[in-house]
Amino acid sequence: MTTAIHERYTKEIYDGLGYFAVWMPNSPVSLGDVGVLRGRRFHRMTSLADLGIAFETVGPGVPMAHSYSSAGEVDVAVSGEVGTPEVLGLAPQLTITVTFHKAHATYLRAVGCTEEVLGDHLGLQRAIADLREAGVWRREYVIVTKLVKTGPAVILVSSSGGTRVEFQASVDLAPMSLPLVSAGAGIGTSTGSALAAEAVTLDGGLTPLFELSALRQGLSARPRLRIRGPGAGAGNTATDKWQLAPLSWEDFAQDSVSPV
Repeated sequence: MTTAIHERYTKEIYDGLGYFAVWMPNSPVSLGDVGVLRGRRFHRMTSLADLGIAFETVGPGVPMAHSYSSAGEVDVAVSGEVGTPEVLGLAPQLTITVTFHKAHATYLRAVGCTEEVLGDHLGLQRAIADLREAGVWRREYVIVTKLVKTGPAVILVSSSGGTRVEFQASVDLAPMSLPLVSAGAGIGTSTGSALAAEAVTLDGGLTPLFELSALRQGLSARPRLRIRGPGAGAGNTATDKWQLAPLSWEDFAQDSVSPV
C-alpha cells in the first residue's frame, strides 16, 4: 500500500524535528486554534478566542534554525563564496541546488524561527473544562498549544525522483555545509517534474510546525495538568476531573482524539 504524501511528510517531520507539521507546508496555523484530526492532518474548526476563552502567550523565545532532509534521498549543493564581502551594500548571492532522488522526499530549511506557547495553563484548563461540561466543547477538539513561526524558509517536497530545484539566496555568517538563508530572489524547478509541495518565504511568517493538546477525562479524582511549558499545577474547581494533555504521534495519526 502506497503511503500518501502528506502522511510521509508529517511522520518524517515529527521523527526528525519533534513537531507536528501542517499540510500543505504553507497552510497558516495560529496559536490557540481549535480543530480536529483527520488522517494525520489538523483541520481548524474554531479558536479559543472565538469561543470566548482568553489566553496568555509566552514567547517568542530565542530565534533558532530548523533543518531537515529525507535521509539518502536529497542532495544539497552550494555555489558561490560565503565569505565574499558586501559590495555597494548588497549581500553576496549564492546558488543553492536541491536534488531529489526519490518521490515524496522533503527538504526543509528555516532560520530565525521563534516559538510561542500558551500560558496560564491552569486557567486555560478550567475555562475549557467549563465549556466541556456545558456541552460546547466537542470531545474530539484539539488545541494548538505551541507554534513555530519562521524567518526566511524553504520547504520543498518532490513529486518524483530526478527533480532538481535551484534558488538564489544571500547568507549571513553561514557555515559552508548548510547556509542560512537570510534573503533571496526566485525559486524554480530546473529539471524533472513539478514539486508536490512548495513553501518559500524571504520575509518569514510561515507556521509549519506546532504542538497540540487535548482535554481528557482524568483517571483519578486528584487533578493534574499534563502540558508542556511553564505554569503547570493542580487546580481546585469542580471541573478538575478534566486534564489538558499534550498529544503524541499516536494521537495525531488517529482519525480523531477521544478522551481517556
